[in-house]
Parts: sequence; structure tokens; C-alpha cells
Amino acid sequence: MQGSFRLLFFVFILLGFVTTESLQAGIHRAPIIIPAKKLKDIADYPVKNYRLYKTDAKGVASAIPFQIDEVNKIGDYVMPDGPIPNAKTGDGVFSEADELSFMGDDVGAVMKPTVWPDGKAPDSVYELKLTPPSGKDELKEGAVYIAVFNAVAPAMSDNKYVVFSLATGEVVTSRYRYRFDKKNYLVVNGVEMQGAQGLPGPTPATNVPLIDSSTFYAKADLKYFLTVQVNHRSVNSRLEAFKTGPIRTIVRVTFVYTFLKLNFEVGMYTEVSFFSNSVILPAIIYNPLDGIKSLNKGSGFYYGFSMTDSPKKYQFETNMRPYQDIVDAEANFLSFLKKDVPIENSYWASLIGDDRMMYIMLKPSQTMLQDKNIPYYS
Repeated sequence: MQGSFRLLFFVFILLGFVTTESLQAGIHRAPIIIPAKKLKDIADYPVKNYRLYKTDAKGVASAIPFQIDEVNKIGDYVMPDGPIPNAKTGDGVFSEADELSFMGDDVGAVMKPTVWPDGKAPDSVYELKLTPPSGKDELKEGAVYIAVFNAVAPAMSDNKYVVFSLATGEVVTSRYRYRFDKKNYLVVNGVEMQGAQGLPGPTPATNVPLIDSSTFYAKADLKYFLTVQVNHRSVNSRLEAFKTGPIRTIVRVTFVYTFLKLNFEVGMYTEVSFFSNSVILPAIIYNPLDGIKSLNKGSGFYYGFSMTDSPKKYQFETNMRPYQDIVDAEANFLSFLKKDVPIENSYWASLIGDDRMMYIMLKPSQTMLQDKNIPYYS
């Protein structure tokens, strides 16, 4: 198990309605994230010089919320707030791996702007077209317009899709309330969708529970030594830095494991992104142990979550094998005659409901793949 193990937990909460405007020009209701290296024609300007617009059928431009998140040379997001901010690692220029994000709801018509707010035209304009996926005949091609102002840029849109509260341990958007455990950001204390009466509120009757809780468990049975068992209650997270903007909030945390009153830095960190209708939780786990040489059989890592609805209400798909296959193979002494299972570069599982989708992707390191340390589901 030597190397890294990447877990991408993606909860996508679909909206239950579609407006006429979004049918005309909207592409989808998910957040759209584009790195600067794919926008070379409009990249390499100072971040503060950018604005984003949509247009109507007459070419009248209106500002839309957007966000640019810098990514430094070691691949971390540049975050200005928190106990250990790393704002100085950014250069303030939109380039390379830096990300531009906006919401699919704000995609407008494919019509180049001719009328600008307050009559202030930008120095450069880039048309970014978005094409609907195949099979979505009811949606039309849309566009947003990336503008650059060499002098003083106009005020940004006042709309904000995400409200992050570190004090109360929750993220509130127009679509859901996400309650996280401040001791361990991998643990979800609950996710409720917007109720019929509007924004998520404190009254349970107005919200629709989606996820009740989550948990993880790890067992390292060390050869010639003891067995270490870790669960979500024996690992604490430490907030290092965060950044909150109109489109998403990004939080970076590291993890500490307490054993015999000693604190050990766990080789794991995560940068959680909260959007108005989705949560992306990529947990990067660095395992310094050589699984074959250092660990006995039976060592492993488990991550799961408790849903309020029966899983039978969802369509389940995955490219992983069930864990029961291992149990059956070990019970069959002729299992060595069976053909080896093909190794995938990444493993995923999805649960699709009427108005929501949950997606988990796991990317083992090359060493883990070579040793055939691959994930299963149960």
C-alpha cells in the first residue's frame, strides 16, 4: 500500500425545477470549473482584472458571480484565511492550473455583448461556449463572456451562492445545509436538502434529510509488531487555511492520530470544495508503508456513509467488485485457477436518485495497483 490513495467523494444535489431561461441558454445546473491552461487566449492577466458576463438575445451584458482560485507550484490552492494561510505562494496572475469557476445556471445566450453595464466596455473579451451533452436535445448551446479590464475593473456581482460558517460548523446554500464535524472534516454530521418552503432552515420539517452521517475505519496489522485500528473518532483534523468566495468555499485540513496519548501526523489531507448544489471532498491519503513487506493480510481502509433513504431507491453502478467475492475466493481452494481480475486506474461508484446523485471515485497509486491492492464495495 505504499504511495498515495486518493478518495474523491462528490455529492451532487440536482435541482428539482428548470426555468424557461435555463432551457434556452443554460447548459446544466452543476458548477463549471475551467483551468487557465485551457483558456490560453485570455489567461496571464492579473486576477483582479477579470469579470464574467452573460448576455440576452439582444446582446445586453449583465455581470454574473464567478471565482478565480489560484493553485501554487506544489498543487495546493492559495488560501488567504485561517491559522496557516499560504497567500504568499500565489502570484496574483490567472495562469496554468489556476481555476475559473461559475455556475451552470448563469450561462447565457450565444450573443456577443454590445451593451455593457454603465457603458463601460472591457479591453478584451473572450467568448466561452458551452455545449450540452449528447442526448440533451431540450438544451441549447450557451455562452459566458470573460472580460479583462486593464484599468480599474467594475464592481463584481453581489450574488453569493455559498455561506461558510466556521463558528457553527456548517455550510448553507440555496439548495442544501451541510453540517460538518470540526474535529474531523471527513465526517459529515448531516446533509439536508432544501425543503418545499424555501431555503434550508433550523426547523427539521422544512428540510429533506439526505445523508445522516459518515464514517471511516482503518486497520494496519503490522508484521512483527502490533495492530493499529483507527476510526473517525480517534483521528482529529486541524484547520490550516480556507478561502470563501461567491461560488465555492475551499477548506484545507490535515489529520492527527492520537495513540497512547501521543499525537502522530497522519499522512492525509483534504481540500473540500462547497458549491451551491454540490460538495467535492478529495481526500489524499499518503501511506508510507510497504503493504506487502510491512502489513499482514486483512489490513485495509473503509469509508462509508449512512443515508436517510433506503439505498434501494437509488440506481447503483460501479466498476468495483463486491467484497463478498474475496470471501468466496478464499473459501474455495481452487480459486487460484480463476482468471485474474483486470486492474483499473481508478474505481468509482454512483448512486442516482430522482433529484440527487452521489459519486465516489478512488485512485490508488501505481505501487498499490502493481501489488493488486484495489478497492471493493460491500
